[in-house]
Parts: sequence; structure tokens; C-alpha cells
Amino acid sequence: MTDSGGAIRVEIVRVARLLRERGLAIGTSGNVGARLDDGRIAVTPSTMDYDEMTPDDVVIVEPDGTPSEGRHSPSSELQLHLAVFTARPDVRAIVHSHSPFATTFAAVRREIPAVHYVLALLVEPGRDTIRVAPYATFGTEELARNAVATLGGDQAVLLANHGAIAVAGSLASALGRAERIEELATLAWRAEQLGGATLLDADELDRVRDQMDRFPRQRSTMPT
Repeated sequence: MTDSGGAIRVEIVRVARLLRERGLAIGTSGNVGARLDDGRIAVTPSTMDYDEMTPDDVVIVEPDGTPSEGRHSPSSELQLHLAVFTARPDVRAIVHSHSPFATTFAAVRREIPAVHYVLALLVEPGRDTIRVAPYATFGTEELARNAVATLGGDQAVLLANHGAIAVAGSLASALGRAERIEELATLAWRAEQLGGATLLDADELDRVRDQMDRFPRQRSTMPT
């Protein structure tokens, strides 16, 4: 994902709108951020309706959070974005969602288990759950620290009594991972109604990653 700002602003608006369309956020909840090539951070503005948002409304800040471009205040979770981007040089995009089933797991402070092999896409080798970061008030540095510490090298983490975050190398991938978090939480909850799922272990998830490497995602050759 390479950009000086313009195209990424457009993509942030698109992804933010899809959060609500796909049931991953309600109202103005959730937020979206991306790292620009020059190291600055683009993030959705605070408390703005996604349907009314335009690319010009997206806020750009310096890596330390000081304002750079934009006429609005950045998301209340700016500290969270800054902390993740600082800790994880590999991350170029963050999607913070309040999707209902993932947030239900976060509310009971329960990790999402490996009910399906797609969990392998979201956690490091040797792990078999999406972890829950300890609770802290939204928008605080404490929440940001908790999220970074619990996320570690994974691609997803729950925030206790709050929601979830997904990280990736692109906004589209981060959105897809946010959807996977919700899918896994939904499956886990439904399996509980039938007595509980038979879970996959970390060794099987490692085998899944090896298998996925044999079948990489193919891109369309159709002109765009």
C-alpha cells in the first residue's frame, strides 16, 4: 500500500462506510487508520457519520500525533492507532470495529477459540486463540498500551468491554480480517448452543498456514 495521502483518504472513507454496511459498527462507532509512505498517519475524524464523510474529512497527523492536515479532530482512538503503528512496522492499516459477536466475547473477556481454521490467518504460529486486552477507558494511553501488549505479533485482538482491532498491510486486508474476527466469534457462539465446538489446536493451525502457502491468493487478470 503506497500513497502520499490522496488515494488512502478515499480508501479510508470506503472502508469506514463498509464497517457499518457489513454490520461491524453502529452509528459513528469504530475507526479506520493507515500509515502513509512518509510515516504520517491518516485516520477517520471523531464522531462523524460515515455516510457524510468525504476524503477531505480524513485527518492526517504526524507519527507523534501532532496535527498535520485536516480540519477536524482525529478519532478518539488516535492513541491506539499511534501505538500500534509504532510497535508494528509491518502494519500499514488498522480497522477498529464494534461488531456484535466479537464485542460479546470482549464483554465477557473471553478469547475467541479456533472453531475454524481461518483463525490461522489472525494469530502467530503457536497460538490458537484471539486474545483479549485488559479493559481501559476508551481513548486513553492505557488502552493503547494494553492493546499493543496483547496484540503482540498477531493480526487481531479484542478490547475488553469495547470491541476488536484488526491490522494488516492494506486497508482492504484489515477490513477482511475484521470480518473474520466477527465470523469466528459468531461461529463460536453458535457452537456453544450445540454444546461447544471441537477446537483446532496450534499445531493444526501451523499445518493450515503451510497449506495456505501452497495455494496463494490469485489476482484477477481482467482490466480495471
